[in-house]
Amino acid sequence: MNLPGLEEKYEVIRPLGEGGMGVVYLAVQKRIDRKVAIKSIAPYLARDPAVRERFTAEAAVLARLNHPNIVTLYDYIEEEGALYLIMEYVEGQPLSDLLKAGPLPRDLIQKYFSQVLEAFAYAHEQGVVHRDIKPSNIMITAGGRVKILDFGVARLLQTDHSLTRTGMRIGTLMYMSPEQVKGEKDITNRSDIYSLGVVLYELLTGRPPYPPDMGEFDISVRIVQEPLFDLSHPPSDIPARLLEVILRATEKDPSYRYADCHEFLKDFESAFGGEKASPSLTPTQVHAVPSQTADAAKSSTASSKKRLLLPFGIGALLVAAIVGGFVWYSLSENPVQSSESSRPETLRGDTTGMTSTQPPSPIPSETTKASEPPQATPPPAPSLASSPSKPNPAPSSPKKASPTQTQASKPIVSSAPASKPKPRIQTEIKDFKESSLVHLKAKGTLVVRNVGEGDASSVILVLSFFNKRGEKEYSDTLHLPRLKAGESLTRPFQARVNGIKSVQVEVLSPRP
Repeated sequence: MNLPGLEEKYEVIRPLGEGGMGVVYLAVQKRIDRKVAIKSIAPYLARDPAVRERFTAEAAVLARLNHPNIVTLYDYIEEEGALYLIMEYVEGQPLSDLLKAGPLPRDLIQKYFSQVLEAFAYAHEQGVVHRDIKPSNIMITAGGRVKILDFGVARLLQTDHSLTRTGMRIGTLMYMSPEQVKGEKDITNRSDIYSLGVVLYELLTGRPPYPPDMGEFDISVRIVQEPLFDLSHPPSDIPARLLEVILRATEKDPSYRYADCHEFLKDFESAFGGEKASPSLTPTQVHAVPSQTADAAKSSTASSKKRLLLPFGIGALLVAAIVGGFVWYSLSENPVQSSESSRPETLRGDTTGMTSTQPPSPIPSETTKASEPPQATPPPAPSLASSPSKPNPAPSSPKKASPTQTQASKPIVSSAPASKPKPRIQTEIKDFKESSLVHLKAKGTLVVRNVGEGDASSVILVLSFFNKRGEKEYSDTLHLPRLKAGESLTRPFQARVNGIKSVQVEVLSPRP
């Protein structure tokens, strides 16, 4: 079996696989008797002038990648109207095959995923973004070495259209970042970081974040609008510290994700290194606000009447995702020292729990617990070293005690370890403008302060949006990065539906 234009240099042994971008063959490079993998680019792509123009420039960059965890691109050939990539042949199993048996053991996850992050850290430093990360593109050799396949091929073969043919995208939807789903042109290394967070989730749970039978439209909307998993019911099989790593990697806004894979790797390894887990993400703090997923299910019938009827296609997905999105902007992250006078106005409850613009009337039944009177926070228990100790009973003998006996009779005071300083989160909504003829969608600024003595490794908030009748329209969950003691963050926001009268905020984590 021969490929047009390659007969003299390569002997094709057999096909290895076929996909939307072409066919991969196992071949032997005749002159040096070396096994190689040849990707024959699909004819409909090879004929595209945009692909051919980009092919030479991009392939030259990929061929310079030299890392033990990245499959080497040996050569790229244009011959008789065909395009070929000559690559290192790797014998092993893709992660997608290993995941068929369920989640991988933790020691293997640590071993494999550390290599994955090292490979991507190197590639990103070379200015190369993968764009199509998924378990089937991560090969594991018999010796346990990771090899990343198809590095940069998605960019190499990208056309001027998001859909190159019916049903085929540049990238795999299940693992795409929000900016890829929205069709943004400026795709950076942080898009890869999002996809890597999704892969890590699948390694730990043994399943992708979205059901395999879910439609493309629904997956696209969830990628753009919702957290990777329901924060009020997080996967019980993932430790809290690793959940925080995944949440950071899969932030909707790229600027809140890890800046690079070195930072990602550091947190990933520390999560496996026995550090104390961060506050649990269990739903104990969400009595007043149901999960976003639950709200979406309840309101699906009503909200379907309000949806715009758009033709199906990537353009429709983008418009629906952007219009329906709950957009967050990062305008200020300067540390602000908190003071007693700067504490926010509270909503009839604990200042660490919930704030509001103006409480809706009547208050929906879901939020009645938020109006319960706050419980006084008990003062910290004094340490044994500072507690008064009862004197020892007087000796029964009337004889005068010797100096040695007197010294020994003093109470022994044991020193207790100092308690770890805890964070305490306060929230405030400023400059709120309810929905009106001028502002169809309500907007405002959310201020989050850590007024405690300890740092918060992450802050998770639930925002509930109420209409003019006091009925809750929907809830959104917001995950903020590390917030040190005394610092504050501001987040301008805009509601994703019209008619919003007020907003309530509840702190889900860290727990007060």
